[in-house]
Amino acid sequence: MSEVNGQPWGYCSAFGCPLLGTRGSEGRWYCFCHVDKPSNFNDAITRELRESQMHIVDSTLDLRRHGCSFYGEDTAYRTIQQRLIGGGRRDLLMSADEKQTGGARAWLARLERALIESVADIGVQKRIPTTVQTADVDHAAPASDFFPPVARGIFDNDGAQA
Repeated sequence: MSEVNGQPWGYCSAFGCPLLGTRGSEGRWYCFCHVDKPSNFNDAITRELRESQMHIVDSTLDLRRHGCSFYGEDTAYRTIQQRLIGGGRRDLLMSADEKQTGGARAWLARLERALIESVADIGVQKRIPTTVQTADVDHAAPASDFFPPVARGIFDNDGAQA
């Protein structure tokens, strides 16, 4: 494989991304996680993929490598299963419906959708709450109870200036 800009040929143009480039944008090929995202988020997306989602990334690469067919390749299928279970993602195992219909492509689409969802919030401004929950205060006392004796004469009992 030849390398272009530090990335192996066929891989996403975002530096360090472990996924294949599948969609063209700005004269380069990007994976489905990086495409249509501003380039200033590339590092954060790649970090999420490499640090938290590598078990899914490797599974999608294996599915593509085998052409979404495991005919005579039971070990590759079992490897993907073990990888997803080890990563705590039993929900992403091939479903019974996908097994019946030979739908490894549907399984691949589900795995890719999980990766897209895992990076969807990167670069999205989170709403800042306008109110903050406070703890209940037992035996609350008015502030005037804490004035020094000199200041007590200045204020009347309601706390208003006299």
